[in-house]
Amino acid sequence: MPRMSRKARPQYSDAVHVLVALVFLVAQQSTAAGQPRMNLEGLHNAIKSFDGVAGLAARNLLTGEEIVINADARFPTASVIKTAVMVEAHHQASRGTLALDTTLPLHQADKVGGSGVLHGLSAGIVLPVRDLIHLMMVVSDNTATNLLVNRLGTKNVDARLVALGLAHTKLFRPTFRDGKADIFPELEKEFGLGMSTPREMAKLMELIATGGAVDQGASTAMLETLRRQQDRAMIPRLLPGNLQVGNKTGTDSEKLADERGRRGAIRVDAGIVTGDGVRYVIAVFTRGGGDTRGGVDNAGVLLGAQLSRMVYEQFTRK
Repeated sequence: MPRMSRKARPQYSDAVHVLVALVFLVAQQSTAAGQPRMNLEGLHNAIKSFDGVAGLAARNLLTGEEIVINADARFPTASVIKTAVMVEAHHQASRGTLALDTTLPLHQADKVGGSGVLHGLSAGIVLPVRDLIHLMMVVSDNTATNLLVNRLGTKNVDARLVALGLAHTKLFRPTFRDGKADIFPELEKEFGLGMSTPREMAKLMELIATGGAVDQGASTAMLETLRRQQDRAMIPRLLPGNLQVGNKTGTDSEKLADERGRRGAIRVDAGIVTGDGVRYVIAVFTRGGGDTRGGVDNAGVLLGAQLSRMVYEQFTRK
């Protein structure tokens, strides 16, 4: 597990104060002629000042420009790994081994806690795979995720990731089954539900954006699903409203304590940003965060929003 920063965590009086400060920081980064120019040192400094560990990977799909900071470090994915489950579902559909209209029953024993809505619905209902994908991605429904993982197979999800060249991105088990891994039990002890790097998760988003994850039809459907995401607190937060953002977030706590006995916060987001003259992918990972509060004011969430805005400014400078 990466060493956690010992610096005191930043304090925030309220969300409005923080957002104003972040926008002001971005506005300062310009040339004398007034043209936008990202100071990459500012990105590094923002990550260094975070009370925890953070990593960033972004790629401009129009120019090939990349921004990578701590991009090959392994991080817990939390729910962002559900993106890989979605990819495998579409892959099996493309092979004819699973129809997206196939229905799966919800039993009482299938229900798990955390995010989502299925745990509050009546047992006995049946839902098509395509609706379970929607619930898994849009509201991060853990019960829907488990129904899909059990149907698709954890090993099949991971085999697909290997086939895509993502050797460090793995799903270990269904949700809410700590310590009971389907594969790689030693890694599961540290990383929990899944593991990835910022570079590989950005690459997975690129494959979805460009049709390389399965095929172009599947990518179109997956991008539409990502754009329905209801958690907009990180990557989309400070971006202009005329952009389309398809993203998947993740929230968790470390499974293992650090040297201070702290099980820090995990906040993750990865997405595809498109608009007029804009097309890029981005992944922001944080772990071991000293701010363990829930909600949109968490320091890891605010850092993700800041980095997202700074990447946007870099990729749209003239």
